Amino acid sequence: AVALLVTMVLCSSLGGGSAHEIVPGFLQTLLEGSAEQLYAGPISQYEVDGLTRAALAALKECIDGLSPEHVKALVNLLVI
Repeated sequence: AVALLVTMVLCSSLGGGSAHEIVPGFLQTLLEGSAEQLYAGPISQYEVDGLTRAALAALKECIDGLSPEHVKALVNLLVI
């Protein structure tokens, strides 16, 4: 829930595009991809400032600390 809330705030602060266009790919990449894939993919069209980059790095670090089962469960939520 916290990751989703942070994602929504970050996506809205990036501007442009609707959350429906950005959020699914952003979340999936955040859960399964690398930070580099995140910047090259879902948010590549946006200028991400240093503070937001730091927040994303901290969030990614937390997600990477989850068990594979937890990550899979979160990814499954994206399909629903």
